[in-house]
Amino acid sequence: MRDIVRIKSFSNGLKIHMDENASMDELTAALESKLSSSRKFFGNNSVAIAFEGKKLTEAEEDLVCNLITMHTDLQIVCIISNEPETEDYFGSVLRSMQEEKERSDVYLYKGSLINQNLIESNKDIIIIGDVNPGCTVVSGGSIFIFGGLYGEAYAETLVMAMEMAPEELKINDFHYAPAKKHQWGIKPKLIPQIAYVSNDKINIEPYTKELLDRIL
Repeated sequence: MRDIVRIKSFSNGLKIHMDENASMDELTAALESKLSSSRKFFGNNSVAIAFEGKKLTEAEEDLVCNLITMHTDLQIVCIISNEPETEDYFGSVLRSMQEEKERSDVYLYKGSLINQNLIESNKDIIIIGDVNPGCTVVSGGSIFIFGGLYGEAYAETLVMAMEMAPEELKINDFHYAPAKKHQWGIKPKLIPQIAYVSNDKINIEPYTKELLDRIL
């Protein structure tokens, strides 16, 4: 029998290759079997997920991610495009955030914010998950979101997110007016971005280690 699901690791993530000729029922059954038998092998790391082979709908991607969280102890940070440059971005950001996490003045939250959740701290805040619409993060320092920023964020220094689409964003005394959201369902390529204040306004730029070092 052909191996219709293959799981390959890359630095800080997993690639899920699914046979494009197999049905979703066949694929999910094969995936469940592989995950259940390898739970200890995967550990409890925070990872990104990339898909190969079969083109999946957003609902099918959600189904696969739910199976992964159900049958392993992994924390899925985000789904990334299957491109080397995106993997490099994610890896470098994750290493930077690990350094931040080791500092004593960091508040770490694992999980997505839903149902108008509020996180508020005088420390830098790291969130391993999404900040969904209606939710708010307030930091006396910087905010690092390993997921999408779709709600509100208020910081003193900077805000970084894997996807920057805030309802409202404020850094120090400066407000950012979000652009209108597109109505079509095509997702933009995932590139971590940093929002910071320069020349009396909030600028949003793609993440680089050099930019982060310069701001901090």
